Amino acid sequence: MKKYFILVLILPILSLQAQTVKEILTKYETANGNKNLVEAVKTLQYNTNVKLNMMGMPIDISITNVIEKGKLFRKEIGGLMGMKGSYTLVTDTAGYTSTPTIPSFGEFQGIEGGIAKMDATTFALAKNNLSPMQEFTTLLNATTNGSIITYTGKEKVENTECYKLKLITSDNMVSTYYIDINTNLVKQVEVSGKQLSSLLGLSGTGPMSDMMGGNLDKQKVLLIYLEYLEIAGLKFPTKQKIQLGAVDVELENTDVQINQPIEPKYYIVK
Repeated sequence: MKKYFILVLILPILSLQAQTVKEILTKYETANGNKNLVEAVKTLQYNTNVKLNMMGMPIDISITNVIEKGKLFRKEIGGLMGMKGSYTLVTDTAGYTSTPTIPSFGEFQGIEGGIAKMDATTFALAKNNLSPMQEFTTLLNATTNGSIITYTGKEKVENTECYKLKLITSDNMVSTYYIDINTNLVKQVEVSGKQLSSLLGLSGTGPMSDMMGGNLDKQKVLLIYLEYLEIAGLKFPTKQKIQLGAVDVELENTDVQINQPIEPKYYIVK
């Protein structure tokens, strides 16, 4: 009888929780366009300018992003201080990374460059980037892809009140999404360094992966969304900020192209 009484108390709470999550996700989908528009994106191309500070020296990094749904993900990173750039290439069958040789300096041991094929574990993680609109589909498909999503209340992010959604994926990755209650767009995502590296498509990219999360698996990282631009009916993030402890990294996405032909050179490993 006691167990029955507890169950009677809990069931309405669980029902309300599920309803709240559904309402927030419905508002989120409407604010971003809609699920059909997201699914209709077959190719996505854009440039990213990254600004960060290392050892007191400001550094700008240029990145070219090219994605074809289910077939191609390529992220090319411009060279620094006269060094050759690097890239990550992922297809539906394999993944590769190309990195320049970087000489040692100070406590940094240096990196020997070259082209390397991803191992099975890295490739399995990198394949998530074959979705052009991954930032949208992670939440939109959360209730159908084996993820668990719960509403944990409200909290302010930079003076903006937000809904908090805790997401646990089928492979036990945990992240927290903060949804602006006024715009219903993502204001902030809290993840681990490893998740951030994957979310930004930096899995296995050598030095860039290290700078942006490769060595921060246990540290929580904040990805803050500052500005959006409406493109083809979708709200695309154009300005973002990453907080890695005391370090801030600024990202600006430009020249966004949706469903435009991709040059053949991006499919080649060389």
